[in-house]
Amino acid sequence: MMRIAMMNLVLHGIRKAHVKRANTLSDMGGLADEDMSRKYKVILSNPPFSGVLPSDSIRRDLPTNSKKSELLFLAVMMQSLAPGGICAVVVPEGLLFSSTVAHVELRKKLVDEFEVLAMVSLPAGVFKPYAGVKTGVLVFRRPLSNLPKDKKKSGRVWFYEIKADGYDPDKISGGGRPETPERNDIPDLLKQWKAYRKGGYKTPPGVEANTLLPAGSEEPHCWWARLDQIMENDYSLTAGRYKPLISHETPQEDPTDMIQEVLQLESAITHNLMLLLNELEIGE
Repeated sequence: MMRIAMMNLVLHGIRKAHVKRANTLSDMGGLADEDMSRKYKVILSNPPFSGVLPSDSIRRDLPTNSKKSELLFLAVMMQSLAPGGICAVVVPEGLLFSSTVAHVELRKKLVDEFEVLAMVSLPAGVFKPYAGVKTGVLVFRRPLSNLPKDKKKSGRVWFYEIKADGYDPDKISGGGRPETPERNDIPDLLKQWKAYRKGGYKTPPGVEANTLLPAGSEEPHCWWARLDQIMENDYSLTAGRYKPLISHETPQEDPTDMIQEVLQLESAITHNLMLLLNELEIGE
């Protein structure tokens, strides 16, 4: 991976990047004190998850006591983000809603001390054939200064649900998924994100969480939830928890006509059964 990363940087004209091979989760992972305390303005990450580390190998300065790799990597990013810095990280869906003490406490710290800008839900199988776990992209930033909790509660978190990413979710061909360019929500996501960012992340696109939409409405791709709603739901950040609902269309038929139609059908069924029974008795 180190060689691939270096080659990727060279191919993109970045020849003086400081890349180091080390274990960021451990005090003995090859990082100097300067590395451990360094803060970053931008963090982009797709870390490994679903692993468990020995407790004696984990850094003591992280804001979690968990041994699960997905929580530890998120904790490292929270610790390493500079004031005003922004982070986008791929996380497993379970991290967003799990009710264990470690999961809830880390999400609480994230919501209380950072600005959660967006949660992009990715379709199941997006990383096939390598992994089938449901994932999402969590985007957050560290405020330049600590905001009062009552002011933070007026904030909002934007959710976007990607149904299709331009590749077939079920087929594997040549070690990857075949392209389906006609089914791709990512261009719309980028368009909505651009508008969201242009507004200073103050007015997220879409409707409010759990809004009841009129019957016949198109299924929404994006919506937003207030921080107090998220706090009331054990700091859950899964998009489905807050997705707007579409009401069912009320039948227009007269109930009397519907009852008469059912009675006519039952009468016809009874008549045909009687004819069948007579034929069977005559045959005997």
